[in-house]
Amino acid sequence: MPRPFLLAPHRRGMLLAAVLCSTRALAHEVPEEDEEAPPEWTQSLSLEELLRVELSTPSKLLQQAREAPGVASVVTREQMRRFGWATIDDILFSQPGFFPSHDFERTTVGARGLWEGWNNNHLLLLVDGVPMNDNDLATAFTWEISPLFLVKSVEILRGPASALYGSSAINGVIALNTLSSSHTLEDDERMEINNEARVRVGNLGTAAVDAVAVTRSRHLSAVVGFQHQHTDGFSYFSLDGSRRTDATGALQRFLVNDRRDSSYLFVKLEPSSVLRGLSLQYHLQDWNHGTGHGWLQWAPDIDGPMRDRRHIAVASYRSRPGSALEQEYVFKYQRREYDSHVRFYPSGAEAGRYPYGLTEVLGTALDELFGRAQLSGLLGEGLSLLGGVEYSATLYGGDSVHYATADLSGESRDPSSPLTPVRLGPIYESILGEPLSNVGAYSQLAWNRLLALPLSLTLGLRYDLKFFHYRDLEQPGTPRRFKFYEQVSPRVALVFAPSPVFSLKFQGGRAFRAPAPGELLGSNTWILQANVDRMRPEQVTTFELDADWSLSPQLSWRGTLFHSRYENLIGFSASNVQDNLLSQTNVGVESEFLVEVDLGGKSRLSAFGNYTYVHLLEGVGQAGDLAWAPAHLAKAGVSYQRERFSLALQGRYQGSVLRREEDRVDPLFRSLRPEQVPAWFQLDANVRYQLTSWAAAELKVSNLLDAERYLVKTHDYPFDYRMEGRRVFVSLEANL
Repeated sequence: MPRPFLLAPHRRGMLLAAVLCSTRALAHEVPEEDEEAPPEWTQSLSLEELLRVELSTPSKLLQQAREAPGVASVVTREQMRRFGWATIDDILFSQPGFFPSHDFERTTVGARGLWEGWNNNHLLLLVDGVPMNDNDLATAFTWEISPLFLVKSVEILRGPASALYGSSAINGVIALNTLSSSHTLEDDERMEINNEARVRVGNLGTAAVDAVAVTRSRHLSAVVGFQHQHTDGFSYFSLDGSRRTDATGALQRFLVNDRRDSSYLFVKLEPSSVLRGLSLQYHLQDWNHGTGHGWLQWAPDIDGPMRDRRHIAVASYRSRPGSALEQEYVFKYQRREYDSHVRFYPSGAEAGRYPYGLTEVLGTALDELFGRAQLSGLLGEGLSLLGGVEYSATLYGGDSVHYATADLSGESRDPSSPLTPVRLGPIYESILGEPLSNVGAYSQLAWNRLLALPLSLTLGLRYDLKFFHYRDLEQPGTPRRFKFYEQVSPRVALVFAPSPVFSLKFQGGRAFRAPAPGELLGSNTWILQANVDRMRPEQVTTFELDADWSLSPQLSWRGTLFHSRYENLIGFSASNVQDNLLSQTNVGVESEFLVEVDLGGKSRLSAFGNYTYVHLLEGVGQAGDLAWAPAHLAKAGVSYQRERFSLALQGRYQGSVLRREEDRVDPLFRSLRPEQVPAWFQLDANVRYQLTSWAAAELKVSNLLDAERYLVKTHDYPFDYRMEGRRVFVSLEANL
């Protein structure tokens, strides 16, 4: 079995220059004598040890997953390496309930029978407990632009969690715990620097490099990491929604541009001694991407630059766990910038109305300030109380550039000219200089030994108020208008744990997502459309029954029954406007197991498997059947480890996906795609070999069988989204 790199010896010089000019590894943390050492997250934990890992996401209290309220799982860094999981999506698509969706140019994450649109906004993404969804569309960035090189573990909480976390925590919370080396050194120890680096190349013009360094001294520890990756992507010829035809009268196919590249810089500083508990972080996230099928379902003839960039600075303080009164204070600043050349129509579109096509060029930014204060403590034996307040404000200060090749104001359809671009007003003109504010207050009461029984009770309640002033652009000169959304999110959870290996949980809760600025307030643009008067918050009410049972130290099983009522779900309508599209009620079952077998001779076999079934009780479908999402999901993985060698195989089955009746109205389009998206199966393989104590090589093949797979395109169009064919990646990793 490969030795964990945290324990790698220090090496210098030649390898550092040969692999990268900056290869980084992780420092071995030296615990103080008066505290218990934490688990080494990169070492290969046994199944029994993995199930004892304590999580904080379900209740913000350290608890094992079996005892915590909610359906929670943990994925360690070693598991990510073993299976070759490089993105959050890779991890989620191996978990029960989650499945891939696609919209425009990006893959998103659906869950429990709920298709996910372009915004990917029914998940809340945390980094070290701090929310990281963007401030424009409330998007959780789960694909490769949020890399895992800086992560030591990932906690996954399925189901609603707004009672603690507020907006967006509808389908779950994904919590990334970053690398750290915060333990102090003894007086006679010098500063330590440890490094890790990885280079990866693959087909379709794919290349990636990441490096991370952990340093520590008596007074300060630091983590510095960087990743850059590029791919030409899976570009292919496809129909679009434009109805363009060739000389024979058949619908034309066009190249779908999928090129992508991204960079990520991460810095974390943690003082020791007097200031222990303080953490300072900086994240720089930069993403360039192709245009996919285009914004108005017209595949563009020009690959315009599309770039997103985020600067995030976080300062947080957390008192030591176990204190009589635990305290947490968080301050975050986020700046979201994007530069877009949106090609709505190619040259000659709309019967020649746009002989030069139609392009809108936008450079803009939004700023966000976020703060949290939280206190928790014991009220008595087995009884704890937690409470906190949060405030966030998003502010728009105008655009750096905004013009188009035609006048986009109102319903104007003026012909375009390449020589006279039309200057456009601010994209969020109605809130220029006006903050969008949100105030949240929450409390949680946890009682561990209810009625002197092995029964715990968790009660949670949160109140959120989002409010802002805006100008009515259709009635200039009128007073500013005021808009607010308020939500109450309760939660109750009962956990019956009669033995250390078995628990039974009943839980119910409500979650919500408040509409984001990009869904409410677009102006002077075709990219967004204002819908502030009609848009309502999304809500879900879920009840769950969960059983968790370790049948032996080598076998664990968990099953979950859920009932979820979704209301006012937001998405793009058939006319490309974001609105409250639908409400629906789903019921389902999730079943999962973990297995581990010791084969002797330093060999070990580990496996996981899960199955999900979802049924539509009420909503828009075909005779009550679930539409836009698979009713059946099955996933399994097995890994074999022997000394320096490991082999992991993972299979995913996604059942057929039905369309809605209104998606099959146009006779021409209906003849070009089947009544339902066919079921598919994907097999992935990952082989890893520890070449030396400080170097490892890896071969990863996704979609090993090169299966043809599709994801549903919602509404009435002639195409579905084709998924990638076989991908091959080779990587080399060094630890110094």
